[in-house]
Order: sequence, then C-alpha cells, then structure tokens
Amino acid sequence: MVIPTEHFRSEYSNIPLRIAKGHFATGHSHINYYIDMTYTKYRLAEARQAARELAVKYRTVGDLVDTILCVDGTEVLGALLAEELTKVGIRNRNEHDTLYVVTPEQNAGQYIFRENTAHLIQNRHVVVLAASVTSGATVQGALEAVRYYGGTPVGICCIFSCLEQCQDLPVTTIFESEVLDDYRSLPANQCPLCKAGVKLDALVNSYGISSFYK
Repeated sequence: MVIPTEHFRSEYSNIPLRIAKGHFATGHSHINYYIDMTYTKYRLAEARQAARELAVKYRTVGDLVDTILCVDGTEVLGALLAEELTKVGIRNRNEHDTLYVVTPEQNAGQYIFRENTAHLIQNRHVVVLAASVTSGATVQGALEAVRYYGGTPVGICCIFSCLEQCQDLPVTTIFESEVLDDYRSLPANQCPLCKAGVKLDALVNSYGISSFYK
C-alpha cells in the first residue's frame, strides 16, 4: 500500500500537502507524486482553512459568483468556500442573495444536471471547484457542461494545480506544481518512468488510491 509519508507546507499556506513519490496512473495521465487530499476535502477545520485561502486569492481575479460547481468530491470545501467568498465581498445576483453550491451528475463520462438543478447553472456566473488541476481534462469537462446548460464560467479554484489557466480562465490554487520541483504529469506514451521499465505503484483518481501489491 502506498501511504503519503511527507507533509509539505508552503511558506504561503498553513495547509499541509500530503505526498508520496512513485509512479501513478490517473484517467488522463501518468504522475510521479500522489497527493492525498482526503483531509483537506473532508476534515472540517482543514477544509475551512483551505476555503479561506482560496477566497482571499480568488478576490483578486473575480468579483461576481452565483454558483460553485463542485467536482472531485469537494462539496464540503465548496460550502465553506461559498461562505468565505461572501465574507471577502464577492457579489452574487441570486434572488435570495446567497450562493448556490451544486454537484453535477456523471453519466458515461459526461456531466449532467436534472431539471431541478439545471436552473442553478443557467444564467449564473459559475466557479468550478476541483481538488486538483493537472492535465485539465476534468475541469474542461465541467466548463463545457456549464456552457451547455446556459451558465457562464468565471473562474476555477482548486487545492493543487499544474496550470495557471484553463480555457482562458484563471486557476486560483493553494499550491502550484512548482512547490514540488520535479513534479510531472504526462500522457502515458510520454512517461519517462514507463520508458525506463518502472512499474506502476497505483491507480489514483478523485476518490483516492488503489495500490498494486508487489
């Protein structure tokens, strides 16, 4: 079993980044670090601190948010982020002067909304909240869904990101990939570990990690 053994802290954040180095496969790429975000997503105190940091950073790039769209299991963080964005003065145009926090349904890899939730996207200014943005594939799917349902994407927030922007939208993050000097996220056919014959340690996705026993 691969267990994160290092707790990295940035000089700019009080949130620990729990990491394990190895050879991992996601649905879109191969990476050489597994970043465990379990506690940042699900531990209330840590999620609240992450929400505060994201809200302060997001204030510099946007001032109007109606809905937070949560992917990667970030619903707890999303609810707290909604509160913190309100505290730092982010405006909304919703009837009851409060933000919506919604999670899309997934069907055959596509994000969809039923009739009872689609109106939380339509004609709204939407921030996509993800755990991480590495290849950008998950976030791009979410942005496409927002536009399909008549919403306007205005920003992206996440805990860890390799990208400064995605589809011309700024990515607001707590940790940039540069905090891990040798972090790599590459297509499988470009993975240097694969080319060197190094076997995969585990499969990883937004739910967590499944190790291969050696």
